[in-house]
Amino acid sequence: MNAFLTGVIFLVAFTATGNSLDCVHCYSNDGTDCSGEAITCTDDMTHCRTITSEIMQDGDASHQVFKFCGAAEEHNWIHREELSTTVFQLENQICNTDNCNQGPGQLTPRDNTPNGVKCKQCYVEHSLDCDTEETTECTGDMNKCLFMSGLVCNDGTDYYVCAQRVCTNLASPEQHPFYFEVTAGNIQKIEITEGISDA
Repeated sequence: MNAFLTGVIFLVAFTATGNSLDCVHCYSNDGTDCSGEAITCTDDMTHCRTITSEIMQDGDASHQVFKFCGAAEEHNWIHREELSTTVFQLENQICNTDNCNQGPGQLTPRDNTPNGVKCKQCYVEHSLDCDTEETTECTGDMNKCLFMSGLVCNDGTDYYVCAQRVCTNLASPEQHPFYFEVTAGNIQKIEITEGISDA
């Protein structure tokens, strides 16, 4: 699961690069803050952007943060996934004044209360499918089920195929931070479905 999430984080962080706005540009895989030099953004990059991730696995949290210039169409968003004892949160924050992204990245606290929605749960490396009858109870704002497969796992060197079924807070596939990778051919499928009913 960590390989999958690491691949996802790298895909999102490097979809935008480099107006006359100055933004801090840096990366850290050990915390929610990093320091780096301020760079002058290109004219089509009108925001400073901070992407912060948290992977909570069996009670242990790890964080990464990316700071860079962002495009005009960017907005604030939170993406969450939950699979058994692993929770992944990716939060995008934008601002539009010089060096406004120099502080630590923020992570909005998650509601851990079960919400009555259940989803199938599985994670399989080196496969484009993952099917199971095993379910998990979703929590907080994660009231939909996500199936995702494709070249999104990363072993630190290369991307490879994997698939997962998890709870998510997204309402449609188009809201997924990596939806653009479907048309690029790297992600084979992103599906968002309603939860499983007990009835």
